[in-house]
Amino acid sequence: MSLLAFAQWVQTTGWATALRGSWYVYPIILSLHLTGIAVFGAMILTVNLRLLGVVMPKRRVADVVDQLRTPKRVGFVIVATCGILMASSKAEEYYYNIFFWTKMSLLALVAVHALVFHGSVYSKAAEMDRTSRIPGRAKLAAALSLLLWISIACAGRGIGYIEPPLDKLHAQLLPIHTHEGR
Repeated sequence: MSLLAFAQWVQTTGWATALRGSWYVYPIILSLHLTGIAVFGAMILTVNLRLLGVVMPKRRVADVVDQLRTPKRVGFVIVATCGILMASSKAEEYYYNIFFWTKMSLLALVAVHALVFHGSVYSKAAEMDRTSRIPGRAKLAAALSLLLWISIACAGRGIGYIEPPLDKLHAQLLPIHTHEGR
């Protein structure tokens, strides 16, 4: 099965079709996605700026990393869940969207970043507190993390500005509803 065929199949499932056609559910999921981005983004920003020594220089690195770990995870779960729901409801459209593919590629780079730096930086925050300076590797991890997540946010924002090629779409086009007569 090709990736396009898979996207078409996902988009035509009952729940994806219902989500796409709902007046209320899709906007609620989008709002939750944005709320999750705010929470998750604030946690990422705070941890990375602390690693760079820009904010809270008197707070222990381990305290900042450990205390923000749970809200960061909650924010990520909200973002990922809502993102998957939204992407599945418009999977075929997103197949043709360069910003969507840019965002997915950047998310793959975030996974690589996690593999490279989690064990050597983020899980060793207590060790950093025993040194007089934050190691260069930790600063590199923080800078790359910020660059990746800001790029992901920009690519995600760009998704909505690309019109899908309507002549190529196979999903059922839903009629536009109006509130007239209600």
